[in-house]
Amino acid sequence: MQMPKQILIVDEEPARRGELIRLVQGLGCEPVASVSAADAIARLGEARFDLCIVDLGLPAEEGTAVIMKAHTCRPPVVAVALTTHGAGAGAVEALRVGAAEIVAKPICPGGFADLLRRLMTPAWARRPVSGAAVIGDHPKMQDLLDRVDQIADTDAAVLIRGETGTGKEVIARLIHGASARRAGPFVAVNLAAIPEAMAEAELFGQVGGAFTDVDRPRAGRLVAAHRGTLFLDEIGEMPRSVQAKLLRVLQERTVTPIGGGGEAVPIDVRVIAATHRDLDGLIADGRFRADLYYHLDVVPIEIPPLRARREDVPALAEHFRAEVNAREGRSVPGFALDVMRRFTHYAWPGNVRELENLVERLVVLAGTRMVVMDDLPPHLRTQVIDLQRAALDLPVGGFDLRVFLTELEERFIAEALERTGGNRYRAAELLGINRSTLVEKLRRRNVA
Repeated sequence: MQMPKQILIVDEEPARRGELIRLVQGLGCEPVASVSAADAIARLGEARFDLCIVDLGLPAEEGTAVIMKAHTCRPPVVAVALTTHGAGAGAVEALRVGAAEIVAKPICPGGFADLLRRLMTPAWARRPVSGAAVIGDHPKMQDLLDRVDQIADTDAAVLIRGETGTGKEVIARLIHGASARRAGPFVAVNLAAIPEAMAEAELFGQVGGAFTDVDRPRAGRLVAAHRGTLFLDEIGEMPRSVQAKLLRVLQERTVTPIGGGGEAVPIDVRVIAATHRDLDGLIADGRFRADLYYHLDVVPIEIPPLRARREDVPALAEHFRAEVNAREGRSVPGFALDVMRRFTHYAWPGNVRELENLVERLVVLAGTRMVVMDDLPPHLRTQVIDLQRAALDLPVGGFDLRVFLTELEERFIAEALERTGGNRYRAAELLGINRSTLVEKLRRRNVA
């Protein structure tokens, strides 16, 4: 006989706790109630739960500590955070530390029960948590999160700038998850991955028979995002022919499928756009419409590259280590000191994504032991040379010139990218090399 699923309820308010207990029992699950964060954290360390419901109204923001503990369990426990309607700051922080969903109080029993059923499916449990890219205490990230807090619960358009791999979609999902639209869809469109000939149909939809190989009508992404958020990634890659139509749709709040004969469909969509391109340069070159840019750039958000917040690298690496341990059944206890020192000095041209992929590889291969320098890939398996402080005299015992030159190259590439806001063409000019040469150097380091 299959044991009922256990759901941990963490709420100090007796009436709501009783309501949640009855709701969980109605799902055929076994409720376990805690009235404090300390008790809940202890229970998470002792027993296996299928889901955790946490009230963010616990004293001293202890609700987020419970969510963090649930996320680091092995396997991770899916957490739902209850928050006062409009409490954007608490919602953002909960999502950041691993909450799967934010639900405003008072809850709607029927809708909440449906949400719990969905969250307990195996497919949901395997979903990656998206908040990792904003882990860390660097002032630039705190300023970014403050901005997200300020604008999450509005409908203002947002333009996110940042290099590849910095976590632009993570920020977009945080904004959506902390907003009043969180119950609606989050629809992501990577414009760089859509052929130009298909861009209009993908965004606006098409009527039946619009093309010879299409017989049935298809709704576009704008309609799919109705009452939710549309995330337009790599907006700088949008064909200019599509830009005017998108602007008109956003201004009129209606979309007409291409192909003729279709009716205009009203839409209620918040748009968050993102780019790693220099949009000002694209506007100057006539490749991007200034009026669309102004419509999207109501709230600008800049994500710093990882090399600009090196102090956050250890916390990120440890987060990914714990995540991979839990997901892949590993028990790697940590990183050797020289490995972590190498991490903090490396330029990370692929940003958080590069760090995450590397840590996953290292943890999977290490299995149960500590990650040591010999585990690192060749371009990282070197003694760190601090070019800021090191004397440029030849050491008595000699040194590896190739390693020194690699470090020097990484430093100047990183500085050039930072100075140009990630624009590879301008960075290559600063370095006196062709853009293709720079791209190839980044490619060899697994940077897209």
